[in-house]
Amino acid sequence: MDFSFIISGMAGDGIKSTSMVAGKMFSRLGYYVFIDNEYQSLIRGGHNFSIVRVSDKKIWGHRRRSELLIALQDYTISPHNEYVDRVIFDSSGFDYLEGEGIPMTAFAKEVGAPTGFRNAAAIGALCYIYGMDIGNLNKIYKDAFGNKAEKDILLAEKGYKYASENLKQMEKVQRAGNPKPILDGNQASGLGAVKAGLKDYYAYPMTPASSLLHFLASMKRKLGVTVVQPENEISVAIMAIGSAFIGRRAMIGTSGGGFALMHEAISLAGMAEMPILCLESQRGAPSTGLPTYNAQEDLKFVLHAGHGEFPRIVASPGDTEDAYYLGGELLNLSWKYQSPAILLTDRYLSENLATCDIDVDKVIEEPLPLYSGDNSDYRRYSMTESGVSPLAFPPDAMVNATGNEHDEYGFTIDTEKESTEMYAKRMRKEEGIKEDVKKMDAVRVFGNGTNVLFTWGSTTGVAVEAASEIGDIKVVQIRYLSPFPDWEIEKLEIDKAVTVECNYTGQLRSLLKEHGRINSKLIGNWGGRQFSIEQLAEKLKEAFE
Repeated sequence: MDFSFIISGMAGDGIKSTSMVAGKMFSRLGYYVFIDNEYQSLIRGGHNFSIVRVSDKKIWGHRRRSELLIALQDYTISPHNEYVDRVIFDSSGFDYLEGEGIPMTAFAKEVGAPTGFRNAAAIGALCYIYGMDIGNLNKIYKDAFGNKAEKDILLAEKGYKYASENLKQMEKVQRAGNPKPILDGNQASGLGAVKAGLKDYYAYPMTPASSLLHFLASMKRKLGVTVVQPENEISVAIMAIGSAFIGRRAMIGTSGGGFALMHEAISLAGMAEMPILCLESQRGAPSTGLPTYNAQEDLKFVLHAGHGEFPRIVASPGDTEDAYYLGGELLNLSWKYQSPAILLTDRYLSENLATCDIDVDKVIEEPLPLYSGDNSDYRRYSMTESGVSPLAFPPDAMVNATGNEHDEYGFTIDTEKESTEMYAKRMRKEEGIKEDVKKMDAVRVFGNGTNVLFTWGSTTGVAVEAASEIGDIKVVQIRYLSPFPDWEIEKLEIDKAVTVECNYTGQLRSLLKEHGRINSKLIGNWGGRQFSIEQLAEKLKEAFE
């Protein structure tokens, strides 16, 4: 079983929440669900839609073709007409002859609800169309809204009853297994970091990272995390450094424009050896660009974040589960090596929802290299063979941290010999980071063959599904980007190499050439949308001919 349907309307129609409820109807029956939420940068109006895909097997992305469109606005029908088989619309909101109408707005008025509640009638009809029990849908509304769910339930039942009397059912959906949780990539990253000991989260709202701020703020008491929205992105990064100074694990979140403002603070963290984890969720750029659409344009920007040379740890998750694991891995690595770490994701993974099978206990809070000597003689930057100095925190010890070049105690220096030694001490940490990453999944490999498709970030899932339709393609996701896993690339047997990424210049392709001496053909996408599985499969056939 594998099918998709679309829910469309304008900003303010509750398209995202409606698709979430629809997705839960299937995930609670044990199905895999993927929801691609596409929306414009508008408060009201425009054309927003969600593609909800359901399968009895693991799925990674959206398909171009859908069997059903539920339209809450008439003008949102024509953009999808070519790729849908059946249209259901609000017959009391507008007239549309080519489709099946449900008087959703009229139902909302009958129960004394605002027009915005009419989407519950649409979901009730959807429940009937796929042969599901309305009681399960009502429970979803109760779980989500509690005592405020009364009108949603009334409207869902009206939609269900109307559909049962007027609409044709499609394939009936039976229980496929145990309920599966649905998360977006930002939520998964945050939960992974919390499992690794996150205590403070700082962010200034910037799409598509904002949903992590909203999620952690709504869950702060349950998760034991302090959540703060400072006045700007510069303050965000500086406050995270302050948390690290007193021994509290901190994370920050932003997109490319906000990350640009953080560069001086990232460099300060490099010099002061302060561990901070930054989630950088990419969107269409440069400048304001396409604020609500997808891109993978910041790879080289992030790899060189902050002026000067210092260890930077950069990794990019390929799916929701991977986002959880990397959220924990990077926070632990950042603290072990007292260096900035960047979790580089993108709009498609950050905001789209997917069912997931997460091994929660795979992430733990790893112990810190703590100082055990006389606190009166604590040297924050003591020279060690590994470059990692034991940690102590105020008020237990006098800690002197600085952005100037410094001696072991943290006092400013400018002598050549001491400066050279301290510089080398910081850089020695890169070897330890590399050795640790070698023990992790620096890359993930899917499939077999000597035709190799390289990916990173959210293109991974779409690439895996597209490649499986063609066969004889090995998909290699580069998970860690700094340190770059050249030791894994060297193991690959390659006849033809292709790189797929959502940018124009082929930034991963360039890194592969730099580190692995691999010349690959580029499949690029820079229009703000992720490839559909069908679209990428067509391009792969051409590329591997």
